[in-house]
Parts: sequence; C-alpha cells; structure tokens
Amino acid sequence: MSSNDTKHVQTELREDEYERFREFAREQGLSLKEAGQKALLEWIERQQRADPNDRAFTVLDELEGDSLPDTADTDARNEADLVEEWHGSDETFTLADDPSAKS
Repeated sequence: MSSNDTKHVQTELREDEYERFREFAREQGLSLKEAGQKALLEWIERQQRADPNDRAFTVLDELEGDSLPDTADTDARNEADLVEEWHGSDETFTLADDPSAKS
C-alpha cells in the first residue's frame, strides 16, 4: 500500500484506557498501530451486522400492550402434565451442619 492509499486516524485515551490497550496489544503480539486497526475494523463489522430493525430488537416493543396479561403467573402445581402430585414418602432427610457455625 502506498501512503496515498491510507488515511491516519487519531484519538485520545485516558491513562488507564491507554494502559489497558497497550497491555492487550502486547498480549496479542501486536503493535499499538496493528491493535488499533484491528479494533476499529472489528467494531465497524459488528455495527454493520447489527440491524436495529431486526425483529430480535423490536419484539419487546411488540409485546408491550395488550398481548400479555398484567400478571403472567404460572402455577405448575395446577398443571397435571408438568408435575405429578407428591403424596409424601417414607424417606427422611436431615440438613447438614453449617460448617461456619462451629463453636
């Protein structure tokens, strides 16, 4: 690439942001320039893939209104196909001693 094919981008970071960026670039084996280029390009790709009109982003707006009751309580005890009635058993259980309650 010739210098006519590239543009320079500059930004400012707080000291703590710069240190995080510098450390991350080092861990990835990248120069600051390379890490900055990758970060910008990945951010652009991510933003372009997210379509704010996608139904995944609008479904909650569609659900607001009359489509849901004021309370959406479900009581599984009343749903025979979800839970079998428990009538008790001969089995007993004891709670384990609390290890933090040693005297």
